Amino acid sequence: MKLTEISRCFAGVIPSLVASADGTGMPNITYVSQVHLLDDTHVALSCQFFNKTRRNLDANPNATVEVYDPVTFQAYRLRLRFLRSEKSGPLFETMAMRTQAIASHTGMQGVFRLITADVFEVIRAEKVEGFIKSTETAAPAEEVSVTGLRTELRGLQLVSERINRADDL
Repeated sequence: MKLTEISRCFAGVIPSLVASADGTGMPNITYVSQVHLLDDTHVALSCQFFNKTRRNLDANPNATVEVYDPVTFQAYRLRLRFLRSEKSGPLFETMAMRTQAIASHTGMQGVFRLITADVFEVIRAEKVEGFIKSTETAAPAEEVSVTGLRTELRGLQLVSERINRADDL
């Protein structure tokens, strides 16, 4: 799968999960506010608070990140290999501005601060099957339009409709 096919997942609308492991295999999972699409084989993750993740990547360069389409809520898993950290330059500046926008939007100004833009090679990208359970009452995919100027609002409408139809969590 090409990462550009799932480009909405990199809009920063839904925080992503990043999993890493230390040299002994002890896992660590945390949220990341930005997974920035560089090209079809590279992404950059915003490094804000990741002391444990940073130590893990120093010991073991492999990581996994799960990104979500903000319109369909489909999950995708990316297998990554850490390449480098950038503390300045165009990539860092772009991600720092986005981090500040997210901080402002969520009321976290002064708390969110980009430390580094961590660049990864994407080893594999895969759709997480069964992440979204379809129901008989759900609208067929061909009836759901997710294009246009207000796709995030359409996504919110779809989620609200699904929650309203749910019998349980």
